Amino acid sequence: MSDRRRVMVIEDNALNLELVSGVLEACDCEVVAARTAEEGLALAEAMRPDLILLDIRLPGMSGETAIGIIRSDPRLRAVPVIAVTAQVMQGDEAAALRAGFDAFLSKPIDTRRLRDLVEAHLRARAFP
Repeated sequence: MSDRRRVMVIEDNALNLELVSGVLEACDCEVVAARTAEEGLALAEAMRPDLILLDIRLPGMSGETAIGIIRSDPRLRAVPVIAVTAQVMQGDEAAALRAGFDAFLSKPIDTRRLRDLVEAHLRARAFP
């Protein structure tokens, strides 16, 4: 069995998905992608990822609604979820953290910050 960590990326923008996937693969993560929150939730329940990167603004169900579902699901509630968004008005990061996200990453994506956040959350989730 592989020691690679499984990271789900729920992102509707193809360029952002490609960028994030490249950073994650460079961190030796297995990337599973979904283009909608509904698709991501179904995949997450089936595969139980080690980390989820979730865009807040998605077609259909928003990331804010999806985080509520993740946090209410006993099988997924412990999975760290990082909000990824272009919505960066004052107070948005605090609102995302209150909603249940573990961290906040603004767009355009700073790849160094993305890598640092992912590595920190995966390290914290590692088994002793």
